Amino acid sequence: MKLRSLVIVTAFGIGILLTGCQQETRAEPQAQRPALPDLQLRPMLEELRALAKTLPTPDEKTQKLLREYADISLGIVEADMRTSGRVQRALMEHKDAWFVLEQALAHELAAVRQRAAWLCGDSKQTVLQVPLLLRLKYELDPATVIWVADALAKLGNDSGLMWLATAFARHETANRAGQMAIRALTNRDTELPEEPSWADLAKLLQAQADNWQRTGESARLDTAAPDEAALQARLAQHLQTPEGTQLRPVDDARFILTRLGAVGVPMLMRALEAEEHYLRTMPLQILAELGTAATSATDAILPLLGDPLTASYAVRALGEIGAVATLPHLRPLLNDRDTELRAAASQALGLLGDTESVSLLEARLQDTNESMDVRVGAAFGLLCLGEHVAAKAYLDEREANKDYHEPILTRLLERLASRNG
Repeated sequence: MKLRSLVIVTAFGIGILLTGCQQETRAEPQAQRPALPDLQLRPMLEELRALAKTLPTPDEKTQKLLREYADISLGIVEADMRTSGRVQRALMEHKDAWFVLEQALAHELAAVRQRAAWLCGDSKQTVLQVPLLLRLKYELDPATVIWVADALAKLGNDSGLMWLATAFARHETANRAGQMAIRALTNRDTELPEEPSWADLAKLLQAQADNWQRTGESARLDTAAPDEAALQARLAQHLQTPEGTQLRPVDDARFILTRLGAVGVPMLMRALEAEEHYLRTMPLQILAELGTAATSATDAILPLLGDPLTASYAVRALGEIGAVATLPHLRPLLNDRDTELRAAASQALGLLGDTESVSLLEARLQDTNESMDVRVGAAFGLLCLGEHVAAKAYLDEREANKDYHEPILTRLLERLASRNG
């Protein structure tokens, strides 16, 4: 099996309950399904490669000038205060400042990386969210992490806010992180206590992070959207992963796009039209992780219910993003011949709050000839809809007997606990 296939199976296992899944022929007649939109796929890898090349590179003369500006602005080359201030203003006003700031985020000196992150945040070039998110993934220095998180917050990306809250626990980062948190909250029109405690700030940051998770949009008051052409080119650079590629580029793309919020959804929707199945599978997984922040992708996902290679991923994504309008397409899948589709549908119907499917889910749960994956999914779906003695007993039995994949079961139980909490 190629590495790409292994990656896809691993990533998909948690959400779709793959353990023991095999296709099987079912005796029940399949319910009538509404017609699906036409599935229209096209070659995508070369399209992504071409799009990635559209990110303009400054000419050599401009690059030299920007590097001179950056050396002074980043403190690499010493200059008097007046000169330093003028050079920094010139850099920040330059449309291609991103070219040197992005490079500086990977500088060997932590102090330079911190300064680069600060300049990124003040640049108003919101497309720099992409390299900042990548820096957030790999940064090991605690002091630099909060500068990166703060820069993201300034650019209207709230995925780093809880990194600030985590920094409250470290003596060397607490005060700086607290100042950053207060500024971030103020910029989001959040009312603060007169003398906020660390717990107060953490709670308010959590509320903003929850809003970001739910909507994919920041409450920051004065942030412009990223330049669309530049954003597409940058995301194409990360999505243009050929089949059989190593894990790291794929993981980088997932890390960035699952934290980019709603602004990355249009590019993911575009990738769903990829003729190459592995290129449309990863966007489905990312959309599922984005959850309700990706509801706008519903119409782009729906045709993939007719694609044998990615239909189960599509079902999961529709459930996670809250695509209630697709319920007529999902209910019949509980009687589908494909075990993975039945398992995915059983969870999706619960997540979508489909009380009309209670009897259908109960039938799957009570069928002793049914796959355990589907029965676990049906129990989960029923418990999403409310209290259900038999469903709870079935999951409790799996937990006690340890006869089901433990990480998957733990995740499902945690989700139920969070919904009920």
